[in-house]
Amino acid sequence: NRASGSGSNAEAIMNWAKNSQQAEVVCVISDKKKARVLERATFNNIPALNVTKKKEESREDFDKKIIKLLIDYNPDLIILAGYMKILTEHFVKRFEKRIINIHPSLLPDFPGMDGYGEAFRAQVKTSGCTVHYVDSGVDTGEIIAQQSFDLIPGESFEDFKARGLNLENHFYPIVIEKLIRDFY
Repeated sequence: NRASGSGSNAEAIMNWAKNSQQAEVVCVISDKKKARVLERATFNNIPALNVTKKKEESREDFDKKIIKLLIDYNPDLIILAGYMKILTEHFVKRFEKRIINIHPSLLPDFPGMDGYGEAFRAQVKTSGCTVHYVDSGVDTGEIIAQQSFDLIPGESFEDFKARGLNLENHFYPIVIEKLIRDFY
């Protein structure tokens, strides 16, 4: 599990995995030293690893450090949860069809950084989230599953985004479980 942010999706996955017969979170890696997700992993007795990119370090060299760690932990899936960096082509090819991400829009609409914000500003009638395989593009990988929710007329952006994040927290573990069942 790789994360940069608060870690609510990562925490939802950790909580789901605790009760799963098929899955285990083998480590959590973050590129932010003080990311809350690292605290959440430690609380759940999961190795919490911080890998910080040095200014002079290339993206390729940074990803190679993470690849080394992942090889040590040997995950079947690499689950991105709030990881806000684009992975290098080398990284993606090394773990092809084993890296998944959740995105806050119904792709292909609103790829990139602000899916809920763009959807809300466009006043779409329906928004949602997408779980997809990661490729070397930005939110362009093969779609695995999507879940939608309707915009409530007059709701605030904060409420809209909170409903989306709540949906993600419930949906992502369900999709991961299905992937594991189908794959193994």
